[in-house]
Amino acid sequence: MTTSVLPAAGALGVLGGMGPLASAEFLRTLYAGEWHGPEQSRPRVLLDSDPAFPDRTEAIRQGRAREMTERLEDRLSQLLERGADQVVVVCFTAHHFLPLVDPVLRGRVVSLVETTAAELAGATGRFLMLSTDGSRRARIFESQPGWDAVAHRVVRPGEDDQARVHRLIYRMKRYGPLPHEALPEVERLMQRQDCTGVVLGCTEFHLVSRDLTERYGPDRTVDALRTLAVRFSAGLPAPQRLVSSLPTSATR
Repeated sequence: MTTSVLPAAGALGVLGGMGPLASAEFLRTLYAGEWHGPEQSRPRVLLDSDPAFPDRTEAIRQGRAREMTERLEDRLSQLLERGADQVVVVCFTAHHFLPLVDPVLRGRVVSLVETTAAELAGATGRFLMLSTDGSRRARIFESQPGWDAVAHRVVRPGEDDQARVHRLIYRMKRYGPLPHEALPEVERLMQRQDCTGVVLGCTEFHLVSRDLTERYGPDRTVDALRTLAVRFSAGLPAPQRLVSSLPTSATR
């Protein structure tokens, strides 16, 4: 199934709040892009920012799939009822639970994981993966159909470095962009792993995406939120949806 172009009269749904600063930054990226036309030509966006979602990493660790699934279904239903044509769930770790969501609802979700895989397929070099412990534990990226084709170019930090990445993510959740912390840490990890690029596998890193892109270039900074913002602002289709076929170890 192929995602259609967002109609001019339609709306893009954004399910955020996980954390709230990342979803707010996604809207800024969307509207700050290059536009050829008046303000009125820009897309309508329906944002549901719900910080009360349970911590996704803890939900995976504790097996709280039903709670997460029910909340996702409720919020997705509300966005679609309000007129959203497609929905972006601004949290990679939450994608672990999407295969449990009603197929009618999840069929309207544009997958960040799928978008990341598509971007990597067109890139070259070794890329450092920056993600939460929950995403890593659940093998969210590895479960993506077609990931095997790019997996040999994606490097995971070691156990200690992964713990540092996870702590940095939660500091950005609390304090917002921390480029003076994030950039040196990313640079250190990239050098240690002999990587030429970076995968922003947690939406919190979108807060420093502009800084990372300026340092490494857009071809070396894989940021699904930036990619979708550019495509939606240009009226282009999102990557083909495969989220409905993702396997998952979660159970209701």
